[in-house]
This record gives sequence, C-alpha cells and structure tokens, in this order.
Amino acid sequence: MEKKPKAVEREFSGRGMASMFGAPISWIALFGALMGALSIVPMIFYPFGGGFASAGMIIFGPMSGLVLGPWAGAVAGLIGGLIGMFISPGSYPLGLIDVVLSGVLLPVFWGLAKPYYRKFYIPFTLLWIVYYFLTPFYFPGQAADFGAVRQPMYTLSFIWGPLGLIFVILMQKTLLKWMKETNTGKRLLGYILYMVGPTSAWLLPWIGVYFWALKYPPQTAELNNWVAWYFYILPISVATGIVGMLLIRALEKSGLRSVPGSILDSNTD
Repeated sequence: MEKKPKAVEREFSGRGMASMFGAPISWIALFGALMGALSIVPMIFYPFGGGFASAGMIIFGPMSGLVLGPWAGAVAGLIGGLIGMFISPGSYPLGLIDVVLSGVLLPVFWGLAKPYYRKFYIPFTLLWIVYYFLTPFYFPGQAADFGAVRQPMYTLSFIWGPLGLIFVILMQKTLLKWMKETNTGKRLLGYILYMVGPTSAWLLPWIGVYFWALKYPPQTAELNNWVAWYFYILPISVATGIVGMLLIRALEKSGLRSVPGSILDSNTD
C-alpha cells in the first residue's frame, strides 16, 4: 500500500516578508486597521460621560499585544489610534493624547504582561501607580485648582492597581500554564484571570490622565475608582479572555509562525 506523505506544519520563516520587531508588517497593519475600524462600535460607556471605550480598543488593542508582542503591538496601536481619532471622536475625546492612552499603551501592557517581560512590566506599572497617587490632586494639586482628596479612602479606592501588580507577580506563570490546558473550562479561566493584571495596570494611565485633563473633582475621581471594578476590570477581563482564547487557539492550529516574545512564542514562556 502506498504511504501518504506526512503532513508538515506550515512555517513562515520571514524570508522576503517585511517585518518590524519580529512581526510581519501585514499583521501590524491588519491589527491596526481592526482597532481603528471598530472604534465606531461602542462597548463601554464612561460612567460620568464624555465618551466611550470601543470594541476596537477593548478587544483588538489587547489582542495586538498578545499576538504581536508589546513593541510591534504598540505600532499597531498607534495606527489604530490615529484611524480611530478621525473616524470616531467619541472614543478618542482627548485626540492625540487618547491615541497614546487608548491606542499605543493597550498593546504595550498586554504584551508586557507575559512573565518573560517582568523586568519591564513591574517598574513600568509601579511608575503609573505612583503617578496615579500623586497626579493631579497632589501635583500640581491646589496650585492648579484641584481639590484635596480624602485619605485613606482615595488610596483604597484604586487598590486594584497595586493588587493587580501583585497578582501578576504571583500568578501569571501559573495562568500561562492554565492557558495551555486541554480542559476548556480551566483554559478559559486561565485566559480571563491572565487579563486582570494588564487591565488594572492599563487603567492607571488611562483613567489617571483623564482626571488631570478633564479636571475631575476629587469626589468624582474617588467614585470613578470604586466603580472601575465592575465598569472596566470585570468586563474587559472577561471579553478579552474569551476572544483571546478563541483567537490564540485558532492561530495555534493554523501553523502560522509566532512572533518572538508574543503569547504564542513558547520559547519565551
């Protein structure tokens, strides 16, 4: 009986394929286009008005960081942010500032959440925790007409920032193993919990800069911090966890090459 040739896994070596930070430019352009195009689709409305977080931001911003890694993902986020700023002002109310906050930083935080990047992720997140505590109510503070916050209630109201960092340090390696489990339930739980860390870290610059730019009263800022648990952290973690599991699983089965340093790169697990 004639033997059939053994199926060979498809691999793209990158020869003749233009790339940036190890990711094909076509992939960067694709994720950037998805982020920009879906910026017209509201997903989460800001609790105190002023705009909305779009599906492009909430879904394909994090996916860019996971699939492309933090650096190529940031380029995709820049492209998506610039597109979104022009076609959906409601999801980029601060213009170019939001291109950075809602475009560039999303893939960066999700890409850096992989334990391989811990030496970048930890100090970067700590920097934003300090920023969140100080700005704008202590610096520039009353000199710029910002009111005084109640302590310790204000600090406790954004405890999700420090707790998210501790959670990443303690659990991210374990969750990365759960994300490769054959049991679908455990794999999905691993994906959802994996997203909690970068979600809470990204909220620090995203919300914190809005406090300064829109001159939030301290009482409103404190309330915004408390509701972040169920307005942002829970829905974003669940949504990105579900989509992430489906997308990563599909890419694994496709046989396409993985971007070095991305969630698909087993060499940096």
